[in-house]
This record gives sequence, structure tokens and C-alpha cells, in this order.
Amino acid sequence: MTDRAAALPPDAAARSLWSRTAASLPPASPLQGEARTDVAIIGGGILGLSTALALAQAGVRVTVLEAATVGEGASGRNGGLVVPSLPRIGPADVLAKLGEQHGQRLLTLLASGADALFALVRAQNIACDAVQSGWLNPAHASALAPRVQARVAAWQAAGARCVWLEAAESRARLGSARYHGALFDPSGGHLDPLAFTRGLARAAVAAGAVLHEDSAVAWAERAGDGWRLRTARGSLTAERVLQCTNTSPPGMAESPGAALAAASVTLIVYQLATQVMPDAARRAVLPGDEAFSDTRNNLLACRWTASGRLVTGGMAALHTGAMARLPGRLAARLQAVFPALAPVRFEMVWRGRAALTGDFLPRLLQPAPGWLAATACNGRGLVLNTVLGPSLAAFLRTGDAAALPLPVTPPRPIRARPLAALLPQLLLPLGDWQDRRAERQR
Repeated sequence: MTDRAAALPPDAAARSLWSRTAASLPPASPLQGEARTDVAIIGGGILGLSTALALAQAGVRVTVLEAATVGEGASGRNGGLVVPSLPRIGPADVLAKLGEQHGQRLLTLLASGADALFALVRAQNIACDAVQSGWLNPAHASALAPRVQARVAAWQAAGARCVWLEAAESRARLGSARYHGALFDPSGGHLDPLAFTRGLARAAVAAGAVLHEDSAVAWAERAGDGWRLRTARGSLTAERVLQCTNTSPPGMAESPGAALAAASVTLIVYQLATQVMPDAARRAVLPGDEAFSDTRNNLLACRWTASGRLVTGGMAALHTGAMARLPGRLAARLQAVFPALAPVRFEMVWRGRAALTGDFLPRLLQPAPGWLAATACNGRGLVLNTVLGPSLAAFLRTGDAAALPLPVTPPRPIRARPLAALLPQLLLPLGDWQDRRAERQR
């Protein structure tokens, strides 16, 4: 894929890098008139499309309704890191929260998830600059090294291919002397997330799924044992509905979908892409082309692109003016950790949204009979949404919950949600201070 960023006008600065590199997808017409299907999927992101692909391959009539265009939401605006893990929590936490049955299923799915994603890319011939070079999760402070070692052992027991790298090897792989050993999972890597999402759409349509863009669901009502979904120009009657809108619930004031917004909180995450770096920088920093995210509270994560840019991300305590402030701060952070990169200049800044839960676990919610919703990947949606799709497809086909890696529950609002939604921003300065303090205590 070519990097066409330089040809774009200045007013397109907030667009993602991927919108400039991913091959275009032929527009899908809006839903018009009345139509019927077995399964209606609301949301044309990775989860909706991976589920649609599996359903279509099984011979089920499935229709995807996308409010805007495929990949316009979080699926096409993230950093593209393929991470076979969960944030903040490990296998013991998963088993404690979900129980043995669902916990083991989720761990097995995650441990093999990156391999499954890259196998899907190969099977469907999806051109998305996919690189299965591994994922590094290094300890940014010496006191954290035993904790990361324990994390390696726990994920190995859960079936993951990860190994522990001592400090010297981790520093060589990273190109930084600031780390003290690392978890390395060779199944991870990175890709162009928008190109991947569009590739899933092509594959689903080729398998027989119907896709409509510019088809926001404005109203939902019961229709016999199923549901009728109304858009601005048409209606779709379905036996079952799967809602995959994550942090962007459709505008349905009186419907099952309206209850989902309160079940998670939204985190704004900024992504930034540097200038095309010289070859010397690429040989010095992440020379093996791995994806990387460390153990900071305000974690540092980055990966190379096919065109030689480094993509990283960050959060802001105050969103007003953040896209102007963050480049300088994050450039200084990158240069401090990776001196070989200097100077760092960010040429593109964009933002996306992640859905968070208090326990960092995703949810399968059933607000009404025949209506299922999956939400809150907590920033790890590339792998989780890809591999969750076939499990959801099997459940929607058969009604058998035995293969699901999560329990199906009613939506439960997060307590004190307005405050909970502000906590990531409010705690960011404290997290930065804790990170700096931990690094000084070597």
C-alpha cells in the first residue's frame, strides 16, 4: 500500500493515517424499502463483519447496517497493534471474575487469537500490511520485572506462546536501555486496521452477506418473534439482532440499544504518526518490526508502518486543544526512550474511542429476547473482536451458549457513571507521576 499522506490538504490533518493508506472499498448502498434477513447486525466494524463473515459462510442470511462507512469508528482508527492479551489483568483475574467455564474459554480464545487473526488475513487474502513479528510487553521499572515474569508464566499456562526475555535481549529488541526484561509473544504483530476492516467487509459480502452503509438505525420494534429495524429510507425485519456499535450506540431512544450506553465508559485515545524515518532509525529501534506496549500507567505503545513511520498513542487529561499539545509531549517521550529516533516530528494526529469496563473485561449483553450486544474490548479490539465473531455466529445460528467465552447478561449501568467516565482523565497526572517514580527506583 502506498502512503499518500503528503498529497492531502491541511484541513484533513485530523484524518487517520489509515484513511490515507488503506485501499478504498466500493460504497455500499443505503438500505431502501423493506427487506428481511435471518440476522441483522448493527455496526460495520471488525466484530460485526467477522460475525457476518462466519454467518454467511454457514449459509445464514445476514445483513449488516452501518451508520456511516465501514471502519469509520474505532475499528479503523486504532494503532493497529495485534495484541493477544487483555489490559491490566491476567489469567487469574479472568478466572476469578468469569468462573472456570467461561474464563477458560476466553483465555483459550485470546491465547490463540493473534494466530487466528493472521490466518484469517491469509485465508481471505486481505491486503492490510499485516506483519506477524511478535508483541513486546517490557517492564519500564526494575521493580516490575518479577510481575511481568509472573504474567508470562500465567499466560503460558493458559496456552499462549509468550516467553520471558531478560533485560539485555529486551533492550536489543527494543533499541532502548530503559527497560528491564519483557514478555514476548511471537504470535502478535501489527497491521493497517482500516484496510483489515475493509478486507473483512469484502470477504463477508463475497460469502453472501448483505452490507448497507449510510443506514443508521433510527427505531426498533418487535415484529412477531423478531425485530424490525427502521432507517431513514427503509426497514429490515430480522429474527435476531446483534448490536456491535461499541461506544457509538445507534440513535434509538426507545429500544434495547439505548440501554447499552450506560454499561461502559468511553475513553478518548489519540494516535500519532511520525515523519518517514531514516533507515538508521528503523535499524536501531524495534529492528525486528515487533509491536510494543510497555507497563506504564500511561502506557507507551508503538509500531512501524510499511512506509517507515512510527505510530504511537496517548491520552490527554484535558481534551480541549489536545491535538495541538500532545505531539510535543509525546515526541519528547519517544526521544527520551528511543534516543536513536531524534528528532521526532508528528505529521498526523487523529483520535478514536475505546469502551471500558471497571474490570477490563468485555461484555455480552442481552437487553431483550432476540437482541444481543457485544461491547467493551477495553482497547484490545483487534484480536478479541476478530476471534469473537465466529463464536457469536455459532450462538446466533443455534442458540447454544456452550461455546461462548463470556456469559450473556442483562445490561447493568456502571455506578456513578459520570464520575467513572472522568476517572481516566483525572488519574492521568497521578499515573504519570507514578511512572516516573518507578523508573527512578532502579
